[in-house]
Amino acid sequence: MDSTDSPRIGGAVAQDAPGSPLGRPPGTVRAYLAMAIVAAFLVAHVAGSVLLLWAGAREAAMGLLGALAVEAATVTGFYFGARQADGPRAG
Repeated sequence: MDSTDSPRIGGAVAQDAPGSPLGRPPGTVRAYLAMAIVAAFLVAHVAGSVLLLWAGAREAAMGLLGALAVEAATVTGFYFGARQADGPRAG
């Protein structure tokens, strides 16, 4: 397969990265981890909030959902900050 037949990802030719985790393009595993962390916090906080609302503790449930927003913003900021620290991407 020559370079004209290579699959394209985001306008760049896809390269197998032999030393990268899971053989994925750089940054993919970091993105998977960030999404998994946000999803886990989402499930835990929503379940906790539902249980608190069921028990009648409305203020505690709202505080838990507020904490979810802060945690999601923290993970998202860390993800994009780490990408910025890697330096400019060729492309």
